[in-house]
Amino acid sequence: MKKSVVLWTLVASVSLFGSELKDLKLKARTDKANPIDYKVGESIRFGISLDGVKELPAEAKEPLHVIWERTGDDGVREKGTNDISLAQGFTLTTKLGVPGIVRYEAYLTGADYKPFNVQVGKYEKGVKLHAGAGAETEKMQLTTKEPADFDAFWKDAKAKLATVPVKAKVTDVTPEKNRKFKIYAVEIDCFGPRPATGWMTIPANAKPGSLKAIGQFDGYNGNRFGVPHAPSSGPADAIFLHVNAHGYEMIGHDKAYYTEYGNRVNGVVPGAKKRASYALEPSDYENPKDTYFYYMAMRVMRTFDYLKSRPEWNGKDLEAQGGSQGGLQTMWAAGLVDGLTAARPSITWGCNIGNRDVPGSKLLTRGWGIPPVAGAFYFDSALHAKRVPKTCQVEITRLGLGDYTCPPRGVLLSYYLMNCPVKANLYQGSTHGYVPPAPNQVFTISR
Repeated sequence: MKKSVVLWTLVASVSLFGSELKDLKLKARTDKANPIDYKVGESIRFGISLDGVKELPAEAKEPLHVIWERTGDDGVREKGTNDISLAQGFTLTTKLGVPGIVRYEAYLTGADYKPFNVQVGKYEKGVKLHAGAGAETEKMQLTTKEPADFDAFWKDAKAKLATVPVKAKVTDVTPEKNRKFKIYAVEIDCFGPRPATGWMTIPANAKPGSLKAIGQFDGYNGNRFGVPHAPSSGPADAIFLHVNAHGYEMIGHDKAYYTEYGNRVNGVVPGAKKRASYALEPSDYENPKDTYFYYMAMRVMRTFDYLKSRPEWNGKDLEAQGGSQGGLQTMWAAGLVDGLTAARPSITWGCNIGNRDVPGSKLLTRGWGIPPVAGAFYFDSALHAKRVPKTCQVEITRLGLGDYTCPPRGVLLSYYLMNCPVKANLYQGSTHGYVPPAPNQVFTISR
């Protein structure tokens, strides 16, 4: 396994007591450079410290405190509080009794033990730390039960898709002043209730056979369906199709259309009991061939059918990328699309879905969203990871060691299950929606 390291710290940008302390850092450093390089039973040490400012405002009287909780795949749970100052940090020492992940959640408080209630980034509040490490993670076991007809299920899906000719409605929406790119709203005929839709950018005056092709996929958006806005540019060397996950029309509608569309997608009925957003109810998977994800996967495959039909495509370079739900769709593409040469999932959703419903399990990495029912397992990212051909190169561009929407255990399992060239970038301190500002730990593993 090849490895490379970038210097790291866990950073929280804050505003305390009216004073700007944007450089204040609550840092954690494992005693090994690679945080998943530990053995079962070996001591794992996290050095915790404050850094980034020379002094605190008078109102932030020391001692400050760090309140922390340790959980892990061994089922051990510990809590504690340690004093901390700019001059003096402390060490947390633990170990894992089984192959898996250990997690520390911590936050900084004042002398009164009250957390600093300040905004950090877009999704976090307070000066927080989400740290993780692993022991013999290559020995972890997938807990999603693979359906016996998994391959037959997707062979049948491809056959159904093939009955629909690859035809597209392409509307030029390029602003008159844009000389570098052509920009289009695209609707591609697809099997199922909706076409594949999205924004496509192509460098102006691109010659036939000159460009690679990229499909970009988006994260989960519940029922927040806003009016889409066309991009102003794209990659200079690619046909770039930014795919809408839902197949709604990209132009010609006001906000009311998208609000109503979101309500229909999520089964919102006035006066009725509110249900979970799309693809989150167990009942959604009673017939896996008639579920939201089934038709979404059809649109993913159809995206690349269309990209391969474009005259500008060079006939060889075909790529997929996206984060969270977009990472899930990227892994579907990697496992299902013939000729895909590169896949770049990030914080991949839906890895090891069955982990959420293991009777008596002590595993802490349960994740969010997709219910652990048999019908959903056809869409598990880790099962698709097993089927990525050796001709496709995969890079997991971000794996958050503090991400428990798309937990590190599941994403690492997808990494280990691939039989193609693959690497993964492990981000210490990264939750699902938050990446600590540089410098931070990014440890790359590859095989």
